[in-house]
Amino acid sequence: MIHILICQVAKGRMCTKSVCLRSLLIILSSFISCCPAVENTTKCGLRCSQGLQCINKNLTFNVQHRYCREPPSSLPSKVLEDLKIFTVLKCRKERQCSIHLKAKGTLILNEHIRGVEMCSFSMTTLRYQCVIVKFNKHGYKKFIGHPVQIEYDCFNAEMEEYTQVTLRTIPYYCDVFIKQEYEVGDCTDKDIGKSISTCIAGKLDYVIDEKQKSLSVQVSEIVEDLAYHVRLCHKWFICEDLGTSALIKVQDSKEVTLPYSRILPCLCIEGWSALPDARRVQLCPFKNYTAELWNGITYDHVSQELAWEQVCPMEVSVNLCWMIRSSDHCIDLQNSFHKRQHKVRYSRVDPHPRLCVKFTTSEGVWVRCPFSFGYSPAWNMTFDEQYSKLQFTFKTLNKADFKMALCNRTAPHECDPLKELQVTANTVGAYTRVFNLSQEEYDSNFCIQGWRTDVEYSVRIQFCDIMWITELKATGTSSTYTWPVAIIMILVILLTVILVAGYMVCRALHRPYRKVAQHSSQSSKRMSVDTQEVSPLSSF
Repeated sequence: MIHILICQVAKGRMCTKSVCLRSLLIILSSFISCCPAVENTTKCGLRCSQGLQCINKNLTFNVQHRYCREPPSSLPSKVLEDLKIFTVLKCRKERQCSIHLKAKGTLILNEHIRGVEMCSFSMTTLRYQCVIVKFNKHGYKKFIGHPVQIEYDCFNAEMEEYTQVTLRTIPYYCDVFIKQEYEVGDCTDKDIGKSISTCIAGKLDYVIDEKQKSLSVQVSEIVEDLAYHVRLCHKWFICEDLGTSALIKVQDSKEVTLPYSRILPCLCIEGWSALPDARRVQLCPFKNYTAELWNGITYDHVSQELAWEQVCPMEVSVNLCWMIRSSDHCIDLQNSFHKRQHKVRYSRVDPHPRLCVKFTTSEGVWVRCPFSFGYSPAWNMTFDEQYSKLQFTFKTLNKADFKMALCNRTAPHECDPLKELQVTANTVGAYTRVFNLSQEEYDSNFCIQGWRTDVEYSVRIQFCDIMWITELKATGTSSTYTWPVAIIMILVILLTVILVAGYMVCRALHRPYRKVAQHSSQSSKRMSVDTQEVSPLSSF
């Protein structure tokens, strides 16, 4: 099925099954050759087909400027058959290897060919490397007409290098060459990543000490015989240095302690080997502490400017809002939205306790009210009802302009404006305005809002359910006369209970003394009678 689909793609025409199978093999071979396995070697050099003696001479300059000659008629049209390129790792120690390229060419040997030239040209570094391979005349003739292979694996290379390799004949015949392009892998390649020193980033582990505000960092799986850097940084497009770092030498303990001043989600630990362009590893211990980002709000009382600056990179939308008294919902202020800005500034802001800043990210919404603590409102708005008329009063400590509006509450936290009621200017102290509202406007769905107009951003004080509030106030007024009477009656009842209880206690305490008095009087009477009876006898 696959080869049929491949055939149908080519110019939309059908082809034979053999052609399709050949096309499939070519595609599969190309796929395999684009991702070859990385080879390892301990010694690089030149190798030719068994029995063919060859010697090499290295050149470090461009030899392609030499003139070519026309090939003889007896030279086959396809002398050079194939050229393949591989990545080779030459290692002197574990994790301490260098990168080389291996070029493997195949040609049909001819009496007009005395050798070949292999050259690699780096399009990244513009480095040119060539090797000239000469065939020994002894034993040369028996290979004529047969394919032979020449392999050279000493071309120096670097990671992510884009290289062009060319195979030519000696002598140089015009248009007789093979050219291949090749890109060296990087640290993401499994074999390269574990063998090249600059790719070995190491492994970091940490322990947080919140009391001491420090991070204990342990380092492992690093390159032997190399020092190692560890530091704290703020992770933006790059990791910005915070001045807290340590160098772990080869003989040192692989554990260091780094102090930090503030917990932030972009506060990271970064480690790398002491090599130029070494790969780095990063760990961010507080990456889930996103709530810490919204605490840097500042306010200038002179310029009335409110500002917030990002300390960590994050996609966030910032706007001002005002908090409703009856709930924790914060209504957005129009024309206050900022997106993808490093620093947000709002000028001419009213520092009211109910003015807040809302932060919206893909993870949620956070609201911070910078004036909720330590700030007393510089103005307020109240209302009262007198003789079926609504009386609204603005009280302000400083000179300010105010505006009022009637709106229709279409949702619990939405109120569509209907009309403006009054605009006041240069108000200081108290300003009162009385309104006559119709029964329709007196409905519970209508609200009255008041706000400052001499600043750019002001909260709105909103009164809804006006009918219910006025009835409640009326009930409260009538109850002001009931409460004193009820309190007096309660006090009278309590006093009566106390008096009755005191009387009962006193009566209970006096009863035993009365019995004792009666008994003592009766005893004295009996003694007096006995005395009278004894007296006549004593006269004898």
